[in-house]
Amino acid sequence: MEGFDWEETSDLTAVSENELKELLERLAEEEREISYRRRVLQGRIDLIRSELVRRGSLSLSPEELARVLMGRQEGEPGA
Repeated sequence: MEGFDWEETSDLTAVSENELKELLERLAEEEREISYRRRVLQGRIDLIRSELVRRGSLSLSPEELARVLMGRQEGEPGA
């Protein structure tokens, strides 16, 4: 999926309503895909960190350790 070319469309007021709706849907889908990929990567990072902690190879702060062990991602409430 290609992203929106902001360089070629400097004036959104010149774009039709249907084109704007299509653009909005494409960008929303792109955002969902990026968000999903970020969550997958964060989960993998957390697994690796917890394994390193388990092996005693990585020292985390108590807050970071609690976050990893509780399965919370950074930015979540209580994380």
